Parts: sequence; structure tokens; C-alpha cells
Amino acid sequence: MSDTPISDNADLYDYQTAVETCRKLERELSVARKGLEAVETLINGSHGVCGLHLNGDVAPWDELRACGRFGDWLQAFDDALNAARGSNPTGQARELGERRLDQVVGRPNDLTKTKEIQ
Repeated sequence: MSDTPISDNADLYDYQTAVETCRKLERELSVARKGLEAVETLINGSHGVCGLHLNGDVAPWDELRACGRFGDWLQAFDDALNAARGSNPTGQARELGERRLDQVVGRPNDLTKTKEIQ
């Protein structure tokens, strides 16, 4: 750590940049979550995929999802869906993220205090 003091303007810029980045990522996560949920709705409303095995049979979703005979094919989808469900979908993420950010870097006018993440 440098002994050179950091200006309040630089600290304010870093804080604002971090908050803006968090908000951008929150918007991207929301879009991804909606996309994953749309695909899951399609899966839940259909029986499977026609033509997948090139023999005219329908490949049922339960064979293509986790624990199915071909579960590896959609494992990344199931992992992404579970991760999206595990994240905070209610909008509390911004408040929680800003509180965490405040604990790490402090508010711009309170940068002289050391804070710890709880």
C-alpha cells in the first residue's frame, strides 16, 4: 500500500465505477435469467426434440436433462438455470451489492475508515 494519499475525486470515481459495473452486471444477469426461464418453459410445455437422433424418434427431455441418458448434452443449461435461481432475483441484489461495496471501499466521503466484509 502506498503512503501517497489518494484524492477524494479518484476514490469517488472508483466507487461510482464499481457501482455502475455492478448495475450493468445485474441487468445482464436479469436478461440471462429470463432467457433461461423461457427455454425451461418451452421444455416444460413440450415432450422433447424431434429429429435429434436422426431416426424419427422423439428424444424426450427427461433423457436430455440432468440424470438422463444424454444428460451431458444439456448439463450446462441445467447448471446455468440453477445458478440463476440461486442468485437474488428480487432486486435486493443491488442493495446487498452496494452494502458489500460500502463495507469494502467505504462511501466516498468515508474512505479513511477501514471496513471489513461480514
